[in-house]
Amino acid sequence: MSETSHIPFRELPYLPQKTLIETRDDGTVLIRNGQPLKDYPPHMLWPLKHWAEQAPDRVWLAQRDPVDPTKEGWQEITYAEAWDRIRALAQGFLNAGAAAPVMILSRNTIDHALVMYGAMLAGCPVVPVTPAYALLSQDFARLNYVDGLVEPAYIYVEDGAEYQRGLDGMQMEDRLVLYSRNAPTGYRSQSLDVFAVSGGNSVNEAYDRLTPETVAKYMLTSGSTGEPKAVINTHGMIAANAKMIRSVWDEDRLAQVTGEVQVMCNFLPWSHTYGANAILHNMTDWGGTLYLDWGAPTPARLPEMIRNLKEVSTTQHTTVPAAWAALATAFEQDEVLAQTFFKRICQMAYGGASMGQDIYERIQKVAVRITGERISLSAGYGATETSPTASNVHWPNDTMGLIGLPLPGNTFKLVPAGDKKELRVKGVNVTPGYYRNEEKTRAAFDEEGFYRLGDAVRFVDPDDPNKGLAFDGRTAEEFKLANGTWVSAGKLRVQAVQAVDGALADAVVCGLNRDAVCLLGFVNESYCERLIGEKLPLSEMIEHPKVVDAVRAGLARHNASNPNAASRISRVLLQPTQPQPDAGEITEKGYINQNKAQTLRQSEVEQLYSDSVTSRLIVL
Repeated sequence: MSETSHIPFRELPYLPQKTLIETRDDGTVLIRNGQPLKDYPPHMLWPLKHWAEQAPDRVWLAQRDPVDPTKEGWQEITYAEAWDRIRALAQGFLNAGAAAPVMILSRNTIDHALVMYGAMLAGCPVVPVTPAYALLSQDFARLNYVDGLVEPAYIYVEDGAEYQRGLDGMQMEDRLVLYSRNAPTGYRSQSLDVFAVSGGNSVNEAYDRLTPETVAKYMLTSGSTGEPKAVINTHGMIAANAKMIRSVWDEDRLAQVTGEVQVMCNFLPWSHTYGANAILHNMTDWGGTLYLDWGAPTPARLPEMIRNLKEVSTTQHTTVPAAWAALATAFEQDEVLAQTFFKRICQMAYGGASMGQDIYERIQKVAVRITGERISLSAGYGATETSPTASNVHWPNDTMGLIGLPLPGNTFKLVPAGDKKELRVKGVNVTPGYYRNEEKTRAAFDEEGFYRLGDAVRFVDPDDPNKGLAFDGRTAEEFKLANGTWVSAGKLRVQAVQAVDGALADAVVCGLNRDAVCLLGFVNESYCERLIGEKLPLSEMIEHPKVVDAVRAGLARHNASNPNAASRISRVLLQPTQPQPDAGEITEKGYINQNKAQTLRQSEVEQLYSDSVTSRLIVL
């Protein structure tokens, strides 16, 4: 029992749990949420029009100055201002004539959001692409692959000069480039100010043509192969998903607890489903205010994240475990940040990867000191194909590693797979398939139309389903050691990261046809800085005795509890570079693509199993 477990949780206005379980003769289990799915609008533009009419002066989005983000204050746009601008951009797309995809190359900005919703209003699917494909890549292979797959007629870049090299690396031909500032050279281009024109009846007609089946986005996902797939996201999927999440809340009570307007400050990129759908569109559906955070949980960008959260008192905060780890340290060291953060917060959540119990306990110590209460820190679960949230922990929670239970609107199907249960899902939030990829679309669904997530899950307490489900490994990531022993790489990866409790951010599990299980380890730089007491380059950090000792001690604890060959870790080699998203080492869920990383780091894998000695090789 933790030292804060006797402290009550801050009031959470969740509706009562109603878990419905059906077990078939073959051992398959169906799980549904007994709460009804609240009514949802037919498309993603409806909330913007609604809030522009009902709360025209409410701030929708706020950002720092895009040219000089060190300036004090925020640039804001209200719902009414945004709706007028979105209509004007939609008219620009309608005037241009082609109802074709729009590729977006930009960090999260107000203009990015306006282009996204303006294009969708005009019936143009949007394709948000991670800026790394254009800014960091050397050969632009993935950028050109995506370009050839979706064939966008328009390409939006925030800054034409910044993205000039990426545009030069594409086969642009005569396509129109839209930009917010600094026109790119050599291409047909227009600034957004010129492109946007006053919206008229044709925009109203375009609005009326939108249906739940209209394609809103092609969201890119690497999957297990590392080759981007374009996941079809319809308006109905995303609109419904926002209401699925709200269907487990007593919203009247929530407004009493937090105030009428939900507020969030978030950095998760809109090129991924987590940031684009679970954050941006959900806050839009709430009629909330979203502050765009250009910080991140990296040594270089963490000060900006802290700066923003010290100014914005949020009601909800959802982010990845690496960010929570950085915040745990910041809360302990910065009283102003802690006071501001916990002043109004009602709900905290994480997703994308597993989070250690130690991080949770440290956050709760600060929460209790500031408020006298614990704040529930829950997890969500899903995929790009589920737009994204299929389940979450919708009850007061103090246990890390859960994926919760299905939300109203979808059904979970747990199918026996050896000694595990493979998870599949069907519902209003599930994609119809992959754009221009019928083969993978067919393979993604079973005979009853359930989408195969590729994960195994288990009940935390088989006698009490209301305690939720826990992740039990990736079914696609299991392999055999040389002696024939099966290893569940997904499950072992989670266990290893949790055992080290802070120093490791992620790991690659190696051992196919080898004699032992070994890891390629990626350190959590923010945590390790705190551990060492100073900033060091990553190459020096992974050799520092305190970091090596922390990883060694954590994995030794893991081995003591897991002595069998399938779970025992023999060696770990700490990596001098973090996983490279542009190379496909990061999956859509934000963690390591096991197969791709081992292929790209083959020399490191060989070093794990060689007799060579290095200061970053930890032998257990």
